[in-house]
Amino acid sequence: MKTYTLTYECTFNTSVQNVCAFHTDTRNLPFITPPLVNVTILEMDIPMVEKSTVVLKIKRFGIPTIWEMKIDTLNCPHTITDVMIKGPFKYFRHERFFSAMDEKTTRMKETLSIVLPFGWLGSLFFPLIKREMDAMFTFRHHATQHYFSEEKR
Repeated sequence: MKTYTLTYECTFNTSVQNVCAFHTDTRNLPFITPPLVNVTILEMDIPMVEKSTVVLKIKRFGIPTIWEMKIDTLNCPHTITDVMIKGPFKYFRHERFFSAMDEKTTRMKETLSIVLPFGWLGSLFFPLIKREMDAMFTFRHHATQHYFSEEKR
């Protein structure tokens, strides 16, 4: 059972508190999701707190999947971690680390830990999964940067 780790980093021109608050509001997920991926929030706890759950319907390539996520760690403005309870992966953990570079600049580092289903056969799909995740997180970071640049206007 191989665990794959992907890491992404981005800088935002806003405070660390604003970035963390943005990422605790699951209603922002459709805004930062690429147009080719259809995300529907089926259930979510409001306000989000540690151990909250979020249930999403994610449709990609015409195939719908249900993702049930649990907020494992919510320590704003420092970290947010969610873990997949049910979904297409054998294991999926998404950690976000926020650090203030100054009062108006925040660096966010995201780490995904993924175990694919179907053992060695599933590992054959990792290059596709990585390409999709790379594209998704590039889009997410650009959309979030745009959100914070528009916020100043």
